[in-house]
Amino acid sequence: MKILIVDNNLENCRQLETSLKKEGHTVGCAHEGREALTLLHNEHYDCIIAEVCLPAMDGFQLLRVLTLSDTLYIPFVFLTDVLDEEDASFVRTLGADLLKRSRIEDIPKILKTLTPPNPPLEETVYLQKYTHILQKILNHTLQQTEEIQKKLSQSERKYQNLFEGAHDATFIMNREGGHIEANKKASELLGYTLEEFRALSFREIVVPSSIPDSENKLVKLLEGEDIPVYEKEFRTKNGKKIPVEVSVSGVQDESGEVAYIQSIVRDITERKTTEQFLRESEEKYRTLVENLNVGVYRSTPGKEGRFIDVNQAFVEMLGYQNKEDLLKLKVSKTYMNPEDRKKFSEKILRQGFAKNEELHLKRRDGTLLIVSDTSTPVYSNGKVLYFDGITEDITERKKMEEALRESEEKYRTLVENSKDSIVIIDLRGNVQFANKATEELTGYIMEEGLGMNVRQITPLKYWPKSLAMLRKALGGEPIAYFESVIRRKDKKLVPVESGGQAIFKDGKVVGIQIITRDITERKKAEEQIRKSLREKEVLLKEIHHRVKNNMQIISSLLNLQAAHIEDDWVLEAFKDCQNRIKSMALVHEKLYQSEDLASVNFRDYVKSLTTSLIRSSRYNVGRVTLKIEAEDISLGSDQALPCGLIVNELVSNSLKHAFPHGRTGEILIRLHPRDENTVELTVADNGIGIPESIDLKGTKSLGLRLVTILAEDQLNGEIRLDRKGGTGIYITFKTR
Repeated sequence: MKILIVDNNLENCRQLETSLKKEGHTVGCAHEGREALTLLHNEHYDCIIAEVCLPAMDGFQLLRVLTLSDTLYIPFVFLTDVLDEEDASFVRTLGADLLKRSRIEDIPKILKTLTPPNPPLEETVYLQKYTHILQKILNHTLQQTEEIQKKLSQSERKYQNLFEGAHDATFIMNREGGHIEANKKASELLGYTLEEFRALSFREIVVPSSIPDSENKLVKLLEGEDIPVYEKEFRTKNGKKIPVEVSVSGVQDESGEVAYIQSIVRDITERKTTEQFLRESEEKYRTLVENLNVGVYRSTPGKEGRFIDVNQAFVEMLGYQNKEDLLKLKVSKTYMNPEDRKKFSEKILRQGFAKNEELHLKRRDGTLLIVSDTSTPVYSNGKVLYFDGITEDITERKKMEEALRESEEKYRTLVENSKDSIVIIDLRGNVQFANKATEELTGYIMEEGLGMNVRQITPLKYWPKSLAMLRKALGGEPIAYFESVIRRKDKKLVPVESGGQAIFKDGKVVGIQIITRDITERKKAEEQIRKSLREKEVLLKEIHHRVKNNMQIISSLLNLQAAHIEDDWVLEAFKDCQNRIKSMALVHEKLYQSEDLASVNFRDYVKSLTTSLIRSSRYNVGRVTLKIEAEDISLGSDQALPCGLIVNELVSNSLKHAFPHGRTGEILIRLHPRDENTVELTVADNGIGIPESIDLKGTKSLGLRLVTILAEDQLNGEIRLDRKGGTGIYITFKTR
């Protein structure tokens, strides 16, 4: 339906037009009756909705013209608050509808029941009723005027109260800039009285340097231009400068010209102090941001976005040389996949923030940069201005996490494929994890084993030892492998070897990992080895015993033969051979007596050997003291035999030659370690000393040649001769 609205109140017009258009109607507007008639002559309308009181031609006059016309016979509705129910019958007599503005929602219902106006009333009847209504409207208008005057008076008083009670200084100036009025706040701000203000213009109040600008603003204001709020410095009566914010506006008279100027002045000293503080604070903040190790940026929202500002760390993070290069780019260009920027922007707007979001960015050289981004939108008047974000480079961390995942996968594969049982228990001993091998070892399937306490599979006899090991682990110490026994699900006892270590989290023990292997076969093998070893020990003892006996037989035969020798030199040679055989026989005797059948305690061996030598010697018995300084060192038979022969030769030589003519003295035998696996054997005396003409390696003496051969070839050592204070032979060799 095409509807014409006739109303000189623009607000009423717009409100009704909006309502009708929502209902799907086409709407035209006129501000008084004559304008409506012009529109009606040019266009066709299906209905007219009009106010009664209109300039030039009111609503009733318009309706009268329409009813008297042969061509403009259109349904008519009065939408007004000036007619009452008494007038409604007259309106209906004219064939129109009446609707109060308070019932504007009923218009759609009326439009559905519209009828054309009735034929025109006889002129006298119409004028009589029309005059009556006009009188009522006039009385109503006069009443409203009185009320308006009353309200205007109240408004003036309110304005005066507001003027005087305003928190800002307010000035009323004439067109030349002279003060007409000033409120109390103005006096408080600048120190002048109202009478003093009236004698001044703005030129005596603003600082001299601002007078030209103020003059220029006055000219523009008088020309009708709007002056935005601006800042100035005013001078108080005592000459103090005050920063102020000024809002000026022109007040027009009936002709539309500016009659006077209103100036509202606010003291902004405190704000200026705050702004200075904020500038300093912002500078500190900027310095802090620029020195941060993480990236900080500000960007516009949207699919592509633009960088507004960034710190140096963000520039370097993306591989750029300077900030300017980065600010030229769209934000989406720094993403590996530009579509991710759109998704990230939408998420921030949807959630109101994005925290620790993982983003895949692209460095200047095209390489991947993985970051953790936290961004928040900044609003103004309900609109997003920009995003503020903090970005941390987590590329290396992600690589480490990936490496850790791969390591965990390898570890899991290793654990699952391990032939040893691997379990993790909590601090109460309950199983939290077990691998496949654990099922095979214990006979319990995974579902049965999880949550089971390790004590349930440990026989009571072995529990104290296992408990002690677990307590060590709870203290943070590793569990050295120890042997124990477990009870399988089928009650079978299985010998095992277990070890483990504590599992830490945040520096605290939260569990224990235990590795257990079935040693049944090893136990069988060990028992077989022990059995075989016992047999070999018996056999080896028998061999040493027989060798010793055979050597004693040889020594006895030499002793019997010596009884028939009269030549002293030959007899001496027999004695030397006999002593050498005894030293070797003594080694086998010591080996027979030792626990391991493989090594000889050298100190005990030397004591026995030298005692035998002293007893069998014919020289210097009782005048020569024997001193033995041998540490508790064990030598194998392959080194004990040559060492024994060396001691035998050198001690025999000292007894024979070092102490002639009844001379007393001492023979020292020492064996001590030089380092971890090197020892030194010393045989020394404080006798007359070996002659300078004798060379150990070139001597014809069988005994000394034998010593050199044994030291270098048998012991693979080094031999050294010292002639100071007697004779000293030093042999250094590595133990085996």
